[in-house]
Amino acid sequence: MMDQTHVMYYYWQEPTQNTMPPVSRVSSRKPNIAGVMRITPEGTMATWPGDNPYQCDQGYSCPPPTMTLDFYVPTGGRYIDVSAGGPTPFTFTAATNASWIKVSPTHGSISPQNPEQRVEITVDWTQVTGNISTIIFFNATAKGQAPFSLPVTFIANHTVAPAGFKGFIEGDGGISIEAAHATRNTTVGDVTWTEIPDYGRTLSGVTPWPRLGNNEANYTAGSGPSLEYDFYNFNTIGQAGNITVTVLVSPSLNAFGEDRPLGLGVQVDSEAPQTTYFIPPAAPGEEPDAWGGNDGFVANSIVPIVGNFTASPGAHTLKLWMIEPAVVVQKIIIDTGGVKPSFLGPPESIILS
Repeated sequence: MMDQTHVMYYYWQEPTQNTMPPVSRVSSRKPNIAGVMRITPEGTMATWPGDNPYQCDQGYSCPPPTMTLDFYVPTGGRYIDVSAGGPTPFTFTAATNASWIKVSPTHGSISPQNPEQRVEITVDWTQVTGNISTIIFFNATAKGQAPFSLPVTFIANHTVAPAGFKGFIEGDGGISIEAAHATRNTTVGDVTWTEIPDYGRTLSGVTPWPRLGNNEANYTAGSGPSLEYDFYNFNTIGQAGNITVTVLVSPSLNAFGEDRPLGLGVQVDSEAPQTTYFIPPAAPGEEPDAWGGNDGFVANSIVPIVGNFTASPGAHTLKLWMIEPAVVVQKIIIDTGGVKPSFLGPPESIILS
């Protein structure tokens, strides 16, 4: 860090004068026209009741919220934040008539001194077969105002992996894998994939080692050291039989010359490996395209390698093939139709063993 005399940077050079950052003012004394209570379901920027553009794709006249919970979700449940729609204190209850769902707490109070409370929702999976739904009613009562109720549709999806399967299992429409947690790590010659602890944005990175192994030569996809990840998916994108695999690798430069750009091979089952040279070429002394900028490789500490594959619901194996040595893989995200955009990606999926 460096001390500078002015605030608000917009590029690498220090500003010549202070710039006031954007300021949004929230009136703490004015009630919300939609009512005293606001609820914010997990995984959305939207709140209910009222009308805001985040509630649905249409952006207006949206229905009450719907939440889904798969059996194989690492967090094990969902939550809804209950908050104030203004300065008026109120009490609330969260109630459902379904015995297979647990809501905690079932009641609470919101005030200027306690402006928010989280309600946790879990499922007793022994009572759930397949896909079932129920309604959770959030009821608010405030002095001098008529009570009102807001319904939340909650869907529980009890997926079941076949007996004997071992590996990563889909939840929430995707599979998230830390690269170090390979099912199999195959060495070729004296070169093997090795973990770099605490490297990257989440857990670690993996890279071929030693750097100068294989007499400093590269490999063609399918012939070098490999990492394998067994996974099981219940869905595909649009139920059309396809998945998207995104491999998150660390940014680096093509230091081996123009004829040896950084590359990685990605394969699902017996399909031919897809070879990607993920750092664009650049003139000597110049940076590659997408290297800099606020959303560039360096700022994000990530270069995404995206490939589309055929993988009908069932058990599969993802393989990463070494091509060049100076490649560091951090994480793999398999989208089966439900992965949402995020900086770190979904938390790692459940591993059946």
